[in-house]
Amino acid sequence: MKQSSCLGTAFQSCQKLKYSDIWKTVEIGNHAPLSVGDGPTYWSQGPDFWSPFSVHQAVHRCFHLSDADDAKLVAAVVAIHSRDVVTDLDLRNGPREAIFAGAPQLTDSAIRFVTTACRNLKSVCLVNCLSLTNKAAWIIASNCPALENLVILQSSISDDGLSQVAKQCTNLKSLRIEGSLSITEASLRALVQDSKRLESLALGSCPQIREDAVLSLLMNQPYLDKLELKGMMAGESHWIGARQSSALNRHCRLFCQLSSLILVKCPGLQDLGMLKFARIHFRMLRHLVIDDCRVTDRGLIWLVGDAMNPMKLKIIKLARFQFFTAAAAMKVMSLVCETIESIILDSCDFGIMTPLHLDGAVARWCPKLRVFRMEHCEKIMYLFLSWVDKACRGLKEIRLIGSPAPVRIASCLSSILHRNRIAKIEMRSCHVTDMHVCIIARSSLEALPELILDECPKISGNFTVFLRAQCPNLIKLGLNRVQINNSDIESLMVAGFEHLEELNLMGCPLITDNVLRILATSSLPELRRVNLSDCPNVTQETVDSYRRYCRWEIEN
Repeated sequence: MKQSSCLGTAFQSCQKLKYSDIWKTVEIGNHAPLSVGDGPTYWSQGPDFWSPFSVHQAVHRCFHLSDADDAKLVAAVVAIHSRDVVTDLDLRNGPREAIFAGAPQLTDSAIRFVTTACRNLKSVCLVNCLSLTNKAAWIIASNCPALENLVILQSSISDDGLSQVAKQCTNLKSLRIEGSLSITEASLRALVQDSKRLESLALGSCPQIREDAVLSLLMNQPYLDKLELKGMMAGESHWIGARQSSALNRHCRLFCQLSSLILVKCPGLQDLGMLKFARIHFRMLRHLVIDDCRVTDRGLIWLVGDAMNPMKLKIIKLARFQFFTAAAAMKVMSLVCETIESIILDSCDFGIMTPLHLDGAVARWCPKLRVFRMEHCEKIMYLFLSWVDKACRGLKEIRLIGSPAPVRIASCLSSILHRNRIAKIEMRSCHVTDMHVCIIARSSLEALPELILDECPKISGNFTVFLRAQCPNLIKLGLNRVQINNSDIESLMVAGFEHLEELNLMGCPLITDNVLRILATSSLPELRRVNLSDCPNVTQETVDSYRRYCRWEIEN
């Protein structure tokens, strides 16, 4: 089917299509059907459909079309009987390679057609629609007065179009712009001037938007709740030396209601830039992410360490982050310890030699911490676990990926388990042995409901008897890609598990068809799901035979 330059011709070409062919172009994805009849099917929006930028949490009627062009879009819209119920529009062109090869694309005329037909749109998402111009943005602004959520990824829309959206869509609450070379600081000024209800803003790979423009937005948009910057601030910081923002010179202290600040891959953002951020009072900040920026512990301390206006952070994530010293790391923890609920550290390191032990005097009490996760932080893992051991008594979840020095780590975990009622332990790609698993199980005091031991190469299954005795209340057990065999599973299940609901054995090379017989004859009254995916010695024929009468789901 060829792309037509005239929308009327496109519609006529669609009349030749069978109805079933039209709806083969609509991608259902993970959306559950709300109604099925002679007309099109609508899909309920899942909780992560717009995540993490959506302001919508309830169920909405969504029209979702992948590999879209004018003819497909017209055909799909014409088939909708009740267009007024459509509130979410998601249009995606094919990959860039297909676009550059001359594949059909969406045009401004198609956007006019669909927004005229569906007058109650609240969310619009346009992905890889490189043929759309500012005219498309003007059309959206004019035809979608109730618009609340706009996502534009990889487009040619510039300041003129976005400024018009800001001016006419007065209910706009969430905006995400990514991969736009034409969006400049003028768009941010338009948002400040006209989008008074804007709550969430995400900017990614927009090289013409500089740091001072972002700072000005924060100062003049006091009710912005979430700001995400990804791939921004690529050049030298404008906040160094004489090139400081004039607004900062006029105002010594400013207040911002921002609750979530996410900074990802911003190489131009350095410690001095964080000092400028600190000039704004983020009293309401609850969620902070710094991922792969040039910020160190010094800049972080400047941001969160204002004693006159302390933040009440609940979640902090530091990825590809460097602490200069152990003392600096503990200083950061001390600044957030009173309110923090979740700490996530990913690929973090010390700039100088790692200390052998933690001075207990520097571990301040951390009463609200519930979740602690460390991924690929081999050099600093023991220090932070020692801090958790001394500072926390209400911890619920521990996740460790890539754990070294198993003896020290296991000993530290044992002490943490004795002092906290842990609900979940996840150790993935860790060098723990059967003995360390036994130590952890014994320390859980028969209260552990979830244990994940995925991809641990030194586990051989000799821990099963001890695990059965020490963790009788397990609800979920993960043993993906470990050297465990049928006999180990039989030993584990000999007395059954009264509460076990999920067992994951994905990619276990020694597991065979016989494991299904073992599970079927064991006492597992609450079992709901067994994952045997990628097990080379489990056959499809055996799985199908057990699926006929087993009440639990088998995934393979």
